[in-house]
Amino acid sequence: MGTTNKKQLTIDRGFSRSENPQVNCRWSNVKSPQKGFSLLELLIVIAIISLLGSMGMGFYRGYVKEVEIKSASKMIESDLREMRAKSMIGESGYKWGVRFVKSASGDYYITFSTDGTNSTTTATTTLSAGITFSDPTTGYKEVIFNKISGTIPTATTTSITVEGKTSTTTISTIGTIY
Repeated sequence: MGTTNKKQLTIDRGFSRSENPQVNCRWSNVKSPQKGFSLLELLIVIAIISLLGSMGMGFYRGYVKEVEIKSASKMIESDLREMRAKSMIGESGYKWGVRFVKSASGDYYITFSTDGTNSTTTATTTLSAGITFSDPTTGYKEVIFNKISGTIPTATTTSITVEGKTSTTTISTIGTIY
């Protein structure tokens, strides 16, 4: 911190023997500390704050992507469980399933009911921007639960990916979803 020169007024009161008061006034230079910060100090603080902010944004972005993929994975698991439950109670007398579709216009999955030859779509869910199926890699994959038992013929998996992070959902032959 620098200093500035200020002038200070000093008053001396002295009395002579003749008892005539004398007042001497004079201006003197007094150095007082400067209040505030220098430009260099402000620039250093701004640089440190910027560095911490950019590091924080990187961590935040990674966290957001992690939350997105977990959310999408939980949604898929929930829909699979719902279709298994509908098959187990024999709702409408049909088998129920999920079809995972890998598409150039955006990946999505369909929940549906089927009597074995015809199927009826009950819902279509598009994955959020940036999230894609890594399994199936092309085309589509179906999981159809058997009536009453809720089983499937062979165990299968489906995987979603976002910016290098992957989440896999597994469906066992007995219909367990994890």
